[in-house]
Amino acid sequence: HGSTAADPHDAMLRVSRLPLVRSAVQTVISAYSEVKGRYPLLGLMGGAAEVGIRSISYVAMRQATPLFQTLEPQIEVANSFALVGLERLEKNFPILNHVWLTVSGQHCSSCRTLSWADLPRQDWTTC
Repeated sequence: HGSTAADPHDAMLRVSRLPLVRSAVQTVISAYSEVKGRYPLLGLMGGAAEVGIRSISYVAMRQATPLFQTLEPQIEVANSFALVGLERLEKNFPILNHVWLTVSGQHCSSCRTLSWADLPRQDWTTC
């Protein structure tokens, strides 16, 4: 039948929707955005890298689409196994249904968390 991005039986989509995964990714994205805003040179380099990655990804997906279509039955079998494994993980590790800040606060109370404000500000214009 072919899976789509909205298919609830898509293992990768389900993993990406787990609260722990979604919130951890959002934390990384926020940190990355903060660095780009704070350090203009890194922001410029990061922006250029993003454009390159988007272009490469687009070409790779266009080239890989026929292969994915050919391998669709095997991909669906692998997806079915992944869904079974995911069900087990969700059952055995309820922590997956918590957001990252809750998990990091509860399970790492003795950890020192650094923020970008803790890092020394560099003057990159003198390099």
